Amino acid sequence: MKKNRIAALALSLAMTLALAACGGKPGTPSSASGGAGSGEQTQQAVTLKLSSTIAVGAPGDLAANDFKAMVEERTNGLVTIDYYPASQLGSADETSEQLLAGTIDMNWQTLDWYMNLQKDWNVLGLGFAVGSKEQVQRFLDSDKEAEIEQKLIEEDGIRLIANNGIATPRVLVSTMPVNAAGDLDKVNMRVPAITLYTKTWEAVGVNCITLGTGDVYMGFKDGMINATEFPLGSVYSNAYHEVAKYITYTNHLYSIYVMGVNEANWQSKLTPETQQIIQECAQEACRKYMEYDAEAVQTGVDAMKEAGVTINETPDLDSFVERLAPVAAECEAEGLWSEGLFDYLTSLA
Repeated sequence: MKKNRIAALALSLAMTLALAACGGKPGTPSSASGGAGSGEQTQQAVTLKLSSTIAVGAPGDLAANDFKAMVEERTNGLVTIDYYPASQLGSADETSEQLLAGTIDMNWQTLDWYMNLQKDWNVLGLGFAVGSKEQVQRFLDSDKEAEIEQKLIEEDGIRLIANNGIATPRVLVSTMPVNAAGDLDKVNMRVPAITLYTKTWEAVGVNCITLGTGDVYMGFKDGMINATEFPLGSVYSNAYHEVAKYITYTNHLYSIYVMGVNEANWQSKLTPETQQIIQECAQEACRKYMEYDAEAVQTGVDAMKEAGVTINETPDLDSFVERLAPVAAECEAEGLWSEGLFDYLTSLA
């Protein structure tokens, strides 16, 4: 993703300059005046393109549809959201590039996919490092996190307008029972192509296999993989339980759903008043996501048990933590996040 950042920023800057040449400026969309000399801005009708890789029917998809409905209602139809779920516009990496370039306006995905842009978010991607949702929230509310978000705007041209969608912890889904880290030695496991995810599971001892979310089902069915890690609330909606009959509550990571927008488009297409409405809708969508996720966990777990899935709620987590013990120091030495940031995160426990 880094290799395209300069080109993407150049395109965003060119779009902004073009608008300025036409008499506009960031934060002032081309619009009718509120009256001679009034200086008021009137939102013109606009369509915003929203992308997501989340499967249709999953908690994140339901929340995205709520977001679309809320925006269109609260802007009285002046803002229309064209929503493309289930990787219709490409993989998470591809849609992240599109957001950088401004060819899409908004992206609804987990914070993990921004770690390639701002390295300090990597500290949240190391498995078995965070013990509770409350600890994650304290970090998200901190000045240190606010600094990362500001750098994302200034350096990458992307703004996070909501970051409060904290999922139920991620779990292990497998074709065989797993109770301890040793049970996964040399197992072919699908791991998202995110640096800290890979470092986590390589330390555990698996063979990391890269597959898109939409390919995981067939990966299990064809025997390409025997395990994956995934948000518990989305396992059932993705039907992974049909091809992998074991779930282990490793609770190794908390996914954080965020709404990212292209900064140049955000400033050029929307008035400040409309920005405020959309941001409030995005934050409400994050809260709705957490509600849907909690419901999906309960109904999904019950349904998967009925379908013959074995769920291990009390695995030997110490065996995983032991294998990860040296990894945080190695990551910090490699410069994957700023010095002292991991200690700061653990101090919030």
